[in-house]
Amino acid sequence: MRRYAEANGVPIMLPDTERFMRTIVALGKPRAILEIGTAIGYSGCVMLDCCPSAKLYTIEMDEEAASVAAENFSLFGVADRVTQFLGDAREIVHKMTGCFDFVFLDGPKGQYADFLHYIKNMLASGGALLADNVLFHGYVENLPDKKDRAYGMANNMNKFLKSLFSDGDFESVILDVGDGLSLSVKK
Repeated sequence: MRRYAEANGVPIMLPDTERFMRTIVALGKPRAILEIGTAIGYSGCVMLDCCPSAKLYTIEMDEEAASVAAENFSLFGVADRVTQFLGDAREIVHKMTGCFDFVFLDGPKGQYADFLHYIKNMLASGGALLADNVLFHGYVENLPDKKDRAYGMANNMNKFLKSLFSDGDFESVILDVGDGLSLSVKK
């Protein structure tokens, strides 16, 4: 899958992010995982590989990527443990019900803050939220001067991180792994 992603310009997690995720998921042993941003199913397969009893609920808005992900879930032998949602996460997340032990946030970077309230309500006490790309190529720490796309994305990511770290219901940390990860545990 990594070779396919690289050959087709599909962004998937960096190798050090994958190692960290494998460790966190293996330690936490979640039963129900929510993933926002399926892409081709790489991270979903990684999480399910680490936790053979887990069920994955994953959201992807790109129809072609979701189709490739479905094929990959089948090839990897985990399709029976995956529920895919096709559409814009902004329209799906607020309608979801259920309780999740682990949430992997890797969807539209500029919308992380918009998802936080809904994720918090669905996350079990003791559950973990792992968000990828929170340092956004260094722009989060060093905002660009121009108000371009990178500025807007970095500004939105800062909003997410401020909301996350000011929320007393979470214990959170930012890790300099990959393009930056935030790991939060709900109290």
